Amino acid sequence: MAEATFKPNKIERLKAARKPYDFLPLIEQLDWHHLSEDERFYLKNFGIYNHKLSPETFMLRIRLTAGRISPPQLKSILELVEAYHLKPIITMRAQMELHGLNADSVLEAWQKLEHSGLTCWQTLTDNFRNIVTDPLDGLDTKNRIETYPLIQEMESIFLKNPHYTGTLPRKFNTAICGTPESTHSFFSNDLYLALAEKEGQIGFNLYLGGKNSEVAKDADIFVEKEYAAALFESVTKSYLKYGLRGTRSKTRLFHLLQSIGMKTFREHIQSFYPKVLQSAGTLLVHKSSTREFTRLQNGEYAFCCRSRFGEISPDALTTLYTYAASNQLSIRLGVDQNLYLLGLKKPETPFARQSDPPQLSVCAGSRYCPLSLFDMKEEAETLPLDRLAKLGVRLGYSGCLKGCGKHQHADIGLIGLRTAIYGPTQKSVRLFLGGQYSEGKTTARLILMAIPLHGLNDMIGTILDTFEQSRYDDFETFSREILNRFSTDFLALWFLAKHYTGKTVPLNTTYSNPDRLHTTEEERDILESDFSELQLWSDEGMPFHKGIQMLSQRLWGEKV
Repeated sequence: MAEATFKPNKIERLKAARKPYDFLPLIEQLDWHHLSEDERFYLKNFGIYNHKLSPETFMLRIRLTAGRISPPQLKSILELVEAYHLKPIITMRAQMELHGLNADSVLEAWQKLEHSGLTCWQTLTDNFRNIVTDPLDGLDTKNRIETYPLIQEMESIFLKNPHYTGTLPRKFNTAICGTPESTHSFFSNDLYLALAEKEGQIGFNLYLGGKNSEVAKDADIFVEKEYAAALFESVTKSYLKYGLRGTRSKTRLFHLLQSIGMKTFREHIQSFYPKVLQSAGTLLVHKSSTREFTRLQNGEYAFCCRSRFGEISPDALTTLYTYAASNQLSIRLGVDQNLYLLGLKKPETPFARQSDPPQLSVCAGSRYCPLSLFDMKEEAETLPLDRLAKLGVRLGYSGCLKGCGKHQHADIGLIGLRTAIYGPTQKSVRLFLGGQYSEGKTTARLILMAIPLHGLNDMIGTILDTFEQSRYDDFETFSREILNRFSTDFLALWFLAKHYTGKTVPLNTTYSNPDRLHTTEEERDILESDFSELQLWSDEGMPFHKGIQMLSQRLWGEKV
């Protein structure tokens, strides 16, 4: 049965009954102490979040175009933070959230933001979310195209437009980057315009269908910067018209592409695009690491002001604002949840750290999100941060299956859960490894279903030991050349065995054919060679499962 024949989901029925834009005049009339689920949906279209699991608390999400925020804008936010005793959070879409509002304060705070020139519109639910780019856009020494003017042009298409406010089948994330060696990876977006070159001209290749559990796929389309906004609009019109609106969990652009294929969707784009679509050019995207200080085109410096995985205290934010305002510095936010000060004459600040920040992305956690199973930011603090930073390993930490920590777009990915398989119910994580995210090749794979938190750092240490023993300087290369040549069950058992035995054996691989994966027989031979004393595999259909279960219990059973 085709998706088009499905009954529209509840949210689509709400949209049909009243356009989200038309709900705006009703906001001032609401009983904020007793919101219905329908009202909660409509409020999300204006950046106001409230959940039935925590009905007494409210959050505002502020749209910051391309992550840029002026000192006066930051001052307006700080005035709200002080007036209502709020907690500011930096999100992975380079914007800010204000937590701690209640039914008596949320409307007034929202109105003050709108009057100050900031906006919360379309930052939640079925909207075009904040468009992101590199935080040093236009100023990095390697920048080829400044994308900020293009983002402004794209944003003008949909922002506060009744035709687009809350009318999409699902949320839509967009990224565009004109710097070849960005510190950020953008292939988790529904739409990504990646720097490319074709016939001597610099522009962008189009990638579509990314999300937290998928990488965006090559649409085989190249576009000059002058037509980037037009191409974006053509994609948006295609998604708005043809997007799936049945089962809510299958309405992202990814699912439409799965249903009709990229070729057909490309034809839809062409029907709205004013020119003949060009085939893709050569991708110019390479990996880079976040640095504390970065020299800019004009000889000045940018400083990465590290947050606590998105958290920053009001006092620290006030200090940052005061320093930026007094020294005429620009402020930007990155999708790495950090702030950037641009315009420094020297690579020094009164609050500079002495080491490069670790590359972590951490979801809001249970203090800010009712869906998270525990406090992810608190638990992230206990990870081996110095070693992760030293080795340049990217880690993503999510608190639920929504994957807001982008755990599958990382070298090491963690997702929180609770389990009783090792005794009394306790906090645990699922472990993912091997993301090839920089060029959008593949997401990290699930390796272990449950590691109790008390055993997590030891397992991460075993993985990092193995990486250091390899001949590779970059974990992503290690994943491509070593980890992703093996099955997930083999990797689970091999790392468990190394951790259990304490051996320093490296994980090596040789191929008769370098383009194929290891066979089960070859994997068993490696285990036999490295850990012959264990003999925890069988000749059955799933030969490594018995060993995985036995070693997991030996390592973590009955420990709390």
